Amino acid sequence: MEERVEKTIKSLQEHGFKAVYVKDREEAKNLILEMAKGFHTVGVGGTSTVRATGVLEALKKQGYEVLDHWTEKDPAKILEIRKAQMTSDVFLTGSNAVTMTGELVNREGAGNRTNAMTFGPKKVIVVAGINKIVEDVPAGLDRIKKIAAPKRTRELNMQTPCAEKGVCCDCNSPQRICRITIVHERKPMLTDVTIIIVGEELGN
Repeated sequence: MEERVEKTIKSLQEHGFKAVYVKDREEAKNLILEMAKGFHTVGVGGTSTVRATGVLEALKKQGYEVLDHWTEKDPAKILEIRKAQMTSDVFLTGSNAVTMTGELVNREGAGNRTNAMTFGPKKVIVVAGINKIVEDVPAGLDRIKKIAAPKRTRELNMQTPCAEKGVCCDCNSPQRICRITIVHERKPMLTDVTIIIVGEELGN
């Protein structure tokens, strides 16, 4: 695993990303708090990885405005927060997969997370557990189909074939969450992106 992490970070750096390794979620939280200094608004995508670090609670205690649509139930308010995330000072998110060849692979339903990862926020911080490291882009897409998407649909109690069967069926379900796929082949031109690899298994 150590060799996989080193290769992944080296490849990400060669592709223009800032990439670092931390040993656990506590170290990740402290690093994010340090990186957020001097900013005001912090958006957070639909990510259990970031939430597992406890950084959102810490940011709120320190007076940051945290834009988290998971805290709302009103659809109009949720949409408003999702839009605001795309122009936040800092955007925190996970990644469905991080490749050893230096790419980020993500798939989602609405597009707010993938949009904000690409353009808008002043700083993007991607947090990924070692379980998200894969060989290459095809392996990243495969991970989404076999692991990330089925787990997420079950968490959301979605009525989709993958929630029932545990693997992607390329469905046309109204509740399908796999609608947009992006691959960061290189760091976006106008976006500061830091990827934090955590030495724990985190997220789906």
